Amino acid sequence: MTANAAADSVVDDILRARLEAPGLMDLLGQIEASLNPAASHPPLPGVSEHLGPDRHIVLWLIDGFATRYRRHLPLLGTDYVTDLETVFPSTTATAISSILTGRTPAQHGLLGWHTRLPSAERTLTVLMGQERDAEDRPATLGYRELTGRVQPDRLVDRLGCHTTMIGPDWIGGTPYNRMMNGSAAFIGFEDLSELPARVAAHVNATPGPHFTYVYWSELDHLGHTYGPESPEVERHLKQLDLAYTATCAQIQRPESVFLTTADHGMRSMERRLDLREHPAVQACLLHRLTGEPRAAIAHVREGRDTDFLTALDAAFGADVAAVPAADWLGPGTLGLPPGHHREHPELRARAGDYLLLPAEDAYLVDPPDDDEGPFFVGAHGGLSPEERHIPLFLRNIGQSR
Repeated sequence: MTANAAADSVVDDILRARLEAPGLMDLLGQIEASLNPAASHPPLPGVSEHLGPDRHIVLWLIDGFATRYRRHLPLLGTDYVTDLETVFPSTTATAISSILTGRTPAQHGLLGWHTRLPSAERTLTVLMGQERDAEDRPATLGYRELTGRVQPDRLVDRLGCHTTMIGPDWIGGTPYNRMMNGSAAFIGFEDLSELPARVAAHVNATPGPHFTYVYWSELDHLGHTYGPESPEVERHLKQLDLAYTATCAQIQRPESVFLTTADHGMRSMERRLDLREHPAVQACLLHRLTGEPRAAIAHVREGRDTDFLTALDAAFGADVAAVPAADWLGPGTLGLPPGHHREHPELRARAGDYLLLPAEDAYLVDPPDDDEGPFFVGAHGGLSPEERHIPLFLRNIGQSR
C-alpha cells in the first residue's frame, strides 16, 4: 500500500458525502440565521419554514444517535424530516464543538478526541479538559486555561437572544461546558426520567426569541460498550422515544420549535489495532497519534515519510489507509465552504502529515504508557454511512395542537 493508492477513493467518498445531503452545519446555519439578524443561510427544506426571529428553538442533541436507530423510535419517527451529513471526523469532540460554535471543524480546529496544539507543544483532550506536554505528562486544565487554549467563537455570543443549556448535572461544571456555554444559563437533571419535565417547564416559562440546547450522552456510551445492535441500545432507544413524546406533550408555548438530532452515528467493530505493537511505525512519529481511533492523525518526523509508509504497510497492510494531509484538507472535508470565515490559523499544523483510516470493522489506538486506551464494541469517527449519517426530527408545537 502507498499513501496515494487509497487517497483517491477516500477523498472522493468525503467530497461526495458533502454534496449528496444537507449537513449538520446547514441546520446550525438555519438556527443562527433565524435568531441573528446579521446572519444568513440558504434554506433547509422542512426546517426553514418553521423558524423565525420570534421562536423559542430547542435543539436536543442525542449523542451517538445513528440514523438507522429510527426503526426503534416509532413516536419520534413521526416527526422525521431528513438525514443529515455530520462533520468530519464524525465524532463528539469535533461535532459538538461545531454545534456550540456554529463553525466548521476547519474554523474551530478541534480535530477529534485528541488535538495537537503545535504552538504549545501540547496534545489537548478537549472534552475532558486535559492535555499532555512534550514529555507526555498529563495535566488537568481549569476553565480559564482551557478557554485560553481553544479561544472558541461561541454561537451563543452571536445569536442576539438569551440562551439556555440543559444537560446532566455532572456535565454542568466541567471546563468544556463552562467554556462553550459562555453567558448561557445551565439547567441540570439527574437522569432521563427528569428530562421531559425539566425541559418543558423551562420552555413554558420562556417566551421567544430564545435558544435552548439539550444534551444527552448515554446512548453513545451504550453503543461503545455493547455495540449498536445490542439489546442495551434498543432498550434505551425505547426510553428515548417515550421521553421525547412526554417532553412534547408538556410543552405549551406555541412559538416553540423542538429539533432533535445527533453529533454522529455508530457502527460495530471487530478488530482493535494497537500501534504500540509496531515500534517501527512509532519511531517515525513526532508524538503519539491524535484525532480519533477511526480517523487518526499522524505527525511524521522530518525526512521519515518513506520509512513511515513502509513501516505502516508492514504493520497493517490494507487495514489502514494513509491519506496525505494535502488530499483530505481540500474544500468539502475540513475545508471552508464558500462565503465562510477563514480557517483556524493552526489547522494545517494540527492536521499533521497523514490521515490514517482503518478498515471499516477496525479501530486504531496509540495510548500512552499510563493508559491502556479504549476498547470498543461500537465506534465512530470514520467515513462509513453508519458513522456519518444522523437523523433530524422537528416538532412545531404551535402546529401540532
